[in-house]
Amino acid sequence: MKIEKKSIEKNKIRFYYYIGSISSILILVILLSIIYSRSLNHEYLKKIDQLSSGIIREKKQFLRNAVERTIFSIKTERELVQKISVPQNLTPKQIDELSIERVSSRIRNLRLINNGYLWVNRIIDYQGGDKYAIRQIHPNLPNTEGDWLSTKTTDIQGKKPYEIELNGIKKDGEIFFKYYFKKFNSEKIAHKMSFAKLYKPWNWVVATGVYLDDVDQLIQSETREMEKTLMTQRMYSFLIAAFLILFSSLILVRFEKRISRLISSYEKDTDDYTNNLLNEKEKTELVLAEIKQLKGLLPICAHCKKIRDDKGYWNQIEGYIQKHSEASFSHSMVSFR
Repeated sequence: MKIEKKSIEKNKIRFYYYIGSISSILILVILLSIIYSRSLNHEYLKKIDQLSSGIIREKKQFLRNAVERTIFSIKTERELVQKISVPQNLTPKQIDELSIERVSSRIRNLRLINNGYLWVNRIIDYQGGDKYAIRQIHPNLPNTEGDWLSTKTTDIQGKKPYEIELNGIKKDGEIFFKYYFKKFNSEKIAHKMSFAKLYKPWNWVVATGVYLDDVDQLIQSETREMEKTLMTQRMYSFLIAAFLILFSSLILVRFEKRISRLISSYEKDTDDYTNNLLNEKEKTELVLAEIKQLKGLLPICAHCKKIRDDKGYWNQIEGYIQKHSEASFSHSMVSFR
């Protein structure tokens, strides 16, 4: 009887070995690339925020200084007019009108860096609405001086700068805010940041602003630089991944050959052991069959003591037993006394 041997599926083992190993390497490289890219992206965003925050902080300080100097100038001018009006017996209203006339001319002609200027809105109704204020001074829009202002007015993004300004003035007496407005001597609409502060005696909101083109351009430039760096990093990550896969594949092939040799050696040992078992089994079965034959009833002649085999031939008892067992005979003579 033959025993069917089950061979080891080397190709399937090799397939899972390579797939598992290379997949693990790929997953590790991808995870490391994602972590590094996110870290790099975070650092660049932090850098952009620091740069823009630093520029914005300097611009805010510049705006505050310009407005507060102007308000100080208004106060000084008003005090000066009050002193020189004593001999003339001017009324408070006349003093204010003269002071406003002198200050207005100075503000209209004042220019800051990058064509910067100051403007003044006079609040009529602190509750807001369509006629909450009058445009008192505005070098960029001189033809609109004296026009009513509305808190419902919106810029190109739908924000309400006058409403934002009024709310800040009512809350803190001053406010920084951003909106979109046309540039000086131009029809171009640009992003702008302004600072406004209330001069309560005249209900004047003195304000000035700067355009944020440089900040926006800086952010755009740094963002493009960041995207280039991230793209370069992705390319490097791809090259590193390809190199690791190639290098790992060479190592895996070498280990696979060693494993294959071990498996082949194991198969050979197993085959030898199995063959030995089969041989021993066949011998055992043969011996058992012969024993079974010997254990049955033997047809023997009562006269000549010969044994008849399965084919009907008569055999000497010694030959029959030697043929069907491992027993052997030695002859000797018995002497009788």
